[in-house]
Amino acid sequence: MDWQSTISLGGFGNAGEMEWQTVRSWQSFTDYFKNASHIDAVTYCESPDLLLDLFEHENFQLESMDVLVGDRDEYQSSVTDVNVARRLAELYRQEKLVIRLKNRRVIHSKLYRIVESDDEVTLLAGSANLSRNSWTNQTNSIVAFRTERGSQLDQQFCDWIEDHREYSETVFIADLAEQLTAIDDEDERERRIELWVDNRDTQLTERAEVHADAGDLLAELGDEIDRLASVEDDVEDPDGIVAIGEPEPEDENGTGSETMINEAVRSAKTPDYTLTLSTQSLDSDGYAEEFGSELKRHGADVGSNAITTPVDGYANYLQTKYDVPKMWLDDDRTRVHLQHGETHLILTAEQQPDPATLDSCLANIEEYVETVDRWGETNNAEAVKAHMYEGILYAMWAPFVNLYAEAYYGDVTLDNALQYLYIYGESDAGKDKFCEFVLRLISDGLVRGGADADAVGKSQIRALRNVDTVFPYVVSDISKQKIERIDTLRNFWQDSWHPSNDISYPVLVFTSNDSRPNDWFRNRAKMLQFDVAFPSNPEDDDFYAAQQDLNRIVEQPNPLFSFVSARLLDEESYRSPDETVGHVRDIFLRFYGTAGREVPAYFPRNAANSEYNIGKRKWQKAKERDDVTFERQGERLIASFELEPHELYSYRKVLPTKMRPEKSGRDIIIKNPDDFSDWLAVEERSDTPKRLLRDVLPF
Repeated sequence: MDWQSTISLGGFGNAGEMEWQTVRSWQSFTDYFKNASHIDAVTYCESPDLLLDLFEHENFQLESMDVLVGDRDEYQSSVTDVNVARRLAELYRQEKLVIRLKNRRVIHSKLYRIVESDDEVTLLAGSANLSRNSWTNQTNSIVAFRTERGSQLDQQFCDWIEDHREYSETVFIADLAEQLTAIDDEDERERRIELWVDNRDTQLTERAEVHADAGDLLAELGDEIDRLASVEDDVEDPDGIVAIGEPEPEDENGTGSETMINEAVRSAKTPDYTLTLSTQSLDSDGYAEEFGSELKRHGADVGSNAITTPVDGYANYLQTKYDVPKMWLDDDRTRVHLQHGETHLILTAEQQPDPATLDSCLANIEEYVETVDRWGETNNAEAVKAHMYEGILYAMWAPFVNLYAEAYYGDVTLDNALQYLYIYGESDAGKDKFCEFVLRLISDGLVRGGADADAVGKSQIRALRNVDTVFPYVVSDISKQKIERIDTLRNFWQDSWHPSNDISYPVLVFTSNDSRPNDWFRNRAKMLQFDVAFPSNPEDDDFYAAQQDLNRIVEQPNPLFSFVSARLLDEESYRSPDETVGHVRDIFLRFYGTAGREVPAYFPRNAANSEYNIGKRKWQKAKERDDVTFERQGERLIASFELEPHELYSYRKVLPTKMRPEKSGRDIIIKNPDDFSDWLAVEERSDTPKRLLRDVLPF
């Protein structure tokens, strides 16, 4: 039989021809492409540089190509030449070449649509690959249809190819082309290309790449746990994933409150799951060697090109090395995940909370805050409780800070918008217990402490920008002098965070016995004061009773964070860059409404550091005691104190920086007296008329 005979086709609206062809060489196959101006293809292709040959062949006139590669998982590894990467990126930028990569399923089809300049179209289907090595000892068969562009036959073939493209989500080299487009400096462009060829993330340090890769693998684990947990409550997986968290029995009163609490957070044990992290291209700053050496102590197998570590080994390393666990949001921003040792938590509730559950959760928080009334000594209990509650709202907001960074990026200075939290008070003000309480709240009770201030310095703060976690970094008992020396805090976000980096930063929380650090830090921090003293010595009255009461409250399960995260992520509050912690404040108020629970008088309906400004109260008390008098001198206000000069520093530091205060002997010079008058209102609550300083002072 003549296999090269041509058959006329009918029934397609336009005349067409079909022929069978046996092709035995690369040359005879590529002859089909010599007159092509455009090619659509679904095929195997061992290397993208072969596609460049089609564009640059001296006898071809190819102008554009769209190809789906059906077999390669790691296509980037086939590009080892900087020139090849540069040319591929340029063709993509010019919209001449699109290389689509398969997802998980291998696509075995071989389809070619070849459009010539005169609108003649050749449609090929068969076994022939766009890979030279497949032609060495092979014979391939194809069927070729010849028709016109836009014919019914051509359209149906286009639909066939388009159907295959649904199995592809990734466009090869698009990432590099996008980066190069944004860079004007030629040297930097070359550096980016070299890093891309080495399969390095061009924006990140080695430390960041390693932990970002670990985050991607943990995210895959999280997706699997989420899938299993949604099928049944207790699933044994062949890979060692075992879902836990069965409902507890009803209590003796039959209320089943513990059942509601346990069902809000889903958890799984991951004792046999491992992470394999490639270190092949990480050799410039030595972090891979340090990382591997330390992971060995946690059970990792360290090879020349990769590290394989148990999940709990990696999680424990991160907690030990950086004092922060791995927490992340999944790619579709619908769930918060936490890996703590071998426990994996999904900290976003699937169901809306019922009023009884919300009432129990809010009651636990109020019971903690109201320890100020039961066991604390303070001159302003309502202000202290408001500041404590504000700190709880901040902790609930903290894991979502990167979403807010993305919304604010380019419009505001991130370090001013995404504030640190700074809590100051005396050593017996309950700051450590507060940190334990809020860390338990956002980790379902697993995380109880943060970092020791002695271990914190510039290098540790810089490292936090590379470990890819959204769990807040909490430092206890740091001195203000140490904070002032860590200049990395001046530009923690602005100098390095970028939406395209695909790595998350944590918020930073500090507690201190000192009052307030320098102005530059105060401009970047939410300042809360715990102006209270709790029994802290066994010889103090009520010491043991206070400790027992506090521990009982702190250890009580409370899934409120899972409901907050579900509400904030579902409503996408972060897309409206008008406030930060205020979004959680609003969620809490709605939860109070759902629970039918009265909102406490001390609940901070506005930022507590503004509504209950303890610095303002300090100035008001000084005036009431006649410790200070005021004199207006032109555009300046002179506040003269009947105190020792060294005592004035605490008064100057509590003033907002826009007052531009200066200390001079026993005086504080205020260069913005009108704003000072507005600030120093006698009544603090927003629902009470304010008596301004200008109403009570003769100037």
